[in-house]
Amino acid sequence: MDIERLTKMQIVLLTLLVSFVTSIATGIVTVTLMDQAPPAITQTINRVVERTVEKVVPDKSQGANVITKEVTVVVKEDDLITDSIEKNSKSVVRIKKINADGTAGKLVGLGVIVSRDGMIATDPSVIDGTEAYKIETVSGEIFNANVVDGGEEKPSVFLTIEIPEGEEEIVFSPVAFSNESTFKLGQTVISLTGEGRTDVAIGIISGLIEDEIEVSIPEDETGDEEASQTEVPTEPVMILSLIKTSIDEDDVITGSPLIDMFGEVIGISTTDSFIGKTALFEPVLDIKSALSDIQASEKAGDEVSAE
Repeated sequence: MDIERLTKMQIVLLTLLVSFVTSIATGIVTVTLMDQAPPAITQTINRVVERTVEKVVPDKSQGANVITKEVTVVVKEDDLITDSIEKNSKSVVRIKKINADGTAGKLVGLGVIVSRDGMIATDPSVIDGTEAYKIETVSGEIFNANVVDGGEEKPSVFLTIEIPEGEEEIVFSPVAFSNESTFKLGQTVISLTGEGRTDVAIGIISGLIEDEIEVSIPEDETGDEEASQTEVPTEPVMILSLIKTSIDEDDVITGSPLIDMFGEVIGISTTDSFIGKTALFEPVLDIKSALSDIQASEKAGDEVSAE
């Protein structure tokens, strides 16, 4: 067949054939190159956790040998954040005033459940002198709650949920507190907030504000009456008073908890928590200390009543 004498129809058919063969070849080459390329990393790896797996393999001549194998587990920041939110969202409650007809009224702040029997921690500014409030859980349940008398002024205020008479005992989901020694500048933190629903504000720890206090220095017991009447010596100590974050002040409601990426509470927002346009939080150490004092006082009261 003389290619120079092809009809128009034959030229069109030849062009279609060449195009078809070319497209097939291009597809084959593309797939081959993609199979040979390393797998794409679509998300940034933020944390790599290594763990050790031990396996005992019997050896006829020397007994059992232990083979150690290192397995690398990739944990993404997005996964940690979503897990932390899911873990704590059910422990966040909304504190509301009580209307004249006994229904839940205006929102005054948020709080977190800190015990299985329904004790709630919040910022002192949420409580305006009223002893009774309505508590709304994330599931929409409404409970009555009373303020716990903590005696002297404390950095946190606590309320106890009343279980209606005739209903079975309810076991609440308390939050887990973080260790203060783990707080680091630049650490990612999450605040659970929101008036009518759970909202999330994410930022970093941008500052750790400390205050200087005087603590007494214990002396050895010498039995000297004169020495016992002298003033106890003190020394200055720096303690963490506020956690500064990069979270915008408009994104935080008073009493909102601040959690880390592992789902542990590290602080609670206060009314004095706004400097400039960033939010600060009362550290968890003060909250744990106040909670321990109240629980110890309640235990002592129960023992006296039992006698």
